[in-house]
Amino acid sequence: MNTMPYPDLFQLLGRPLRPTDAVDPQAIAKAEQSLDTAAPQALRDFYLLAGNARDFTTVYDQFLPLADWSLQEGKLVFLEENQDVVRYGVDCGPAAGDDPPVWITTTGDATEWHLVCDSCSEFIATMLVWQCSFGEALPHGASGLAGPGTEAALKAGWHFVGTVNEMRAYVQPGQVACLVEWSDGLRVFVGALSDDALWALEGALDVALESED
Repeated sequence: MNTMPYPDLFQLLGRPLRPTDAVDPQAIAKAEQSLDTAAPQALRDFYLLAGNARDFTTVYDQFLPLADWSLQEGKLVFLEENQDVVRYGVDCGPAAGDDPPVWITTTGDATEWHLVCDSCSEFIATMLVWQCSFGEALPHGASGLAGPGTEAALKAGWHFVGTVNEMRAYVQPGQVACLVEWSDGLRVFVGALSDDALWALEGALDVALESED
């Protein structure tokens, strides 16, 4: 799929990227040298634009600083789940290509990896939306069980960002939504820049929202 450029995605999220969000390319080169590998271009592109945008990258799951990148079973680990129960790694090195798949492993067993997304760029964009809908990157959040019209409304009026491990992420200006199979059924997690914009999603997405505040 054609992934939305990171600057465009951040703009939709109400948080335009700034020069201070960028990581120095020499720092990336140093991290690659210390690991004796090459990061895929999709991962480099993200860090070169938004690696220091910590109000989005570390608000829930943790996009790791370059000094904490590691190499495990041939995967470059760059993201940890907020409780460090699982970690995410991407294929790396010259043979991986510019936008390779992303994999997940549990912290205690880095030999069992499972595919979660076919491309690094789609994974990063989708996880940024998750940071806004389940984390607190956007100031207002809620969730509710999807109604009969929820999926149709998202497909009709929202920009589809991507899928990670069957979670589907959507965005429109100032609002985000993630559809996830939860313990109680298909649940939609939403976030918005304002309280009014959040609760307007009840009718727009056919969902009875439960506040996370």
